[in-house]
Order: sequence, then C-alpha cells, then structure tokens
Amino acid sequence: MTVSSFRVGEEIEFPWQAEPAFNCFGCSPRNPVGLKLRMRKLAEGEFAAETVFSEDYASYPGIVHGGIVQVLLDEVMGDTLALVHGMLAFSVSLSSRMLLPLRVGVRYATTARITGRGNGVLHTEAEITGPDGEVHVMARGTFQPIRSEQARDLMDLDEATFGRVRHYFDHGTGES
Repeated sequence: MTVSSFRVGEEIEFPWQAEPAFNCFGCSPRNPVGLKLRMRKLAEGEFAAETVFSEDYASYPGIVHGGIVQVLLDEVMGDTLALVHGMLAFSVSLSSRMLLPLRVGVRYATTARITGRGNGVLHTEAEITGPDGEVHVMARGTFQPIRSEQARDLMDLDEATFGRVRHYFDHGTGES
C-alpha cells in the first residue's frame, strides 16, 4: 500500500489493525483504554486525525494531560510514516511547543507531514488545531525505521506473526 492508493479525505484503515499482536495505544480499535485514532489523507499529502478527549485523559479539571498530548503527536507522526512509506518506526525524539492547553470534550485535528530523511532517520512535523483553526501545539519528531532483528528481539513476535508483518521492517531512509 502506498500513499497514492489513498483518496483525499477518505478514512484510512491501518493495514496492521487486523494483526492480533498489535494492540497500539494510539490506533488499535481493540485497545480498551487507547485513543482508537483514525487517519485521513489531506489534499496537501498530509495526514490528519480528529480527537475528542474524555475526562479519562485529564490532568487538571477539564484539561487534557500533557503526556497524552505527546502520545497523540507521536502516534500521528509515526502513522504518517507508516502510511507513506509502508514502514514501522520507533520515535527517537519528540519536541513540542504547547501554545494553548487542550480541553476535554473539544474536537481537535492533529495534522502531520514528513519533512526530511537522512542519516538513518526520518523527520516529521505536526500541529494540533482547535475547532476555530487556532494552533494549540506544534511538534517535530525524529523516527528510526525498525529493523527485523529489532522487531524479533523487542516485540516478542512468533514466526507466524513475524511472517505476516515482516514487510514493515528493514526500510532504508536514503538522503534528502
């Protein structure tokens, strides 16, 4: 599956969602406490997810916990890499600037794009905007593609599972 196979505006079902071993906090529909994110391709080649947080994700009354906001950013940037390049990657670094707090019960859009690659990593940017279009958070992320030996060592995948998902590993990043 490549980025060109997604139509603008369509909701994307992640190809790995059917894999029982993948119970991602960000995107798995089976994770009972997860975010269950759904992505859409935008006209500019970016990807976005809409999110409304419940009180379960609050820190102060009515305010979304900053750590959960970081998870959201990390997830949307990582999923963008997976959808564009067909690879899974570990986040290496994530930096963000919180301009405005996110409120519980409000719909936010998180939009991500790939900004570069080289030296074995890929670079991304994202922002979270509120319903009025005002930017609440800006972020940058660096990701390292997962190698097969890392997947085998760290993910406890049995041979059958590894065989089904091996095409997500061992992608080079090239230079740009």
